Amino acid sequence: MKSRIHFKKFPQIQADRRWGFQSVVALNLRGIFCGLLLAASHLHAEEQTATYRLIGLSAPEREADLREVMKALPDVALVNLDAVKAEVTLRYELEKLFPTGKPKQPPTPDKITERLSSLIGQASKNTFTLTARSTVPADKLTKVEISIGVLDCKGCRYAAYQAVAKLDGVERATVSAAPSAVIAWIDAAKTKRDALEEALKKARVELLPKP
Repeated sequence: MKSRIHFKKFPQIQADRRWGFQSVVALNLRGIFCGLLLAASHLHAEEQTATYRLIGLSAPEREADLREVMKALPDVALVNLDAVKAEVTLRYELEKLFPTGKPKQPPTPDKITERLSSLIGQASKNTFTLTARSTVPADKLTKVEISIGVLDCKGCRYAAYQAVAKLDGVERATVSAAPSAVIAWIDAAKTKRDALEEALKKARVELLPKP
């Protein structure tokens, strides 16, 4: 008859068995935990790409200004600039945008937009900023063209642009030098031509009679 060892009679052996089992479990858990940390770190460091509405693109000449601004932001890459839609596509890493952020608590899209806008605003002396992309379909926008007096300096044209671009309902705008005019694409449910003209008058921009 085979003899059986009753570990209850040998408490030291029983304790060693428990300790060995617990050690194996602890090592396995540690390995899993380290793997999760590495995965989280890898995901956190991944590059992300997103498109935003660009405020400040008042004229084609401002495209060169934006590219110069982006050179001062090595952690944010300009992937694409759509001047027609006034949109930019940017590439970045969250860990560089938020160096003190926690991997388990990633920033919200609004926080990311706010951070990118702040960086671009600082680098451009607040002549460029970002917002979320427009949710109004392009075919639902109304084009408004307002003839204005000659603005022969870049700063003057930008001031005219700012006067209308900040209005709620103005999705994008440009200011042309020849012919001298403000062109805006608006959400007619939120604003009207009269509001744009009033804003230009307050900015001391001369309005010319409608052609």
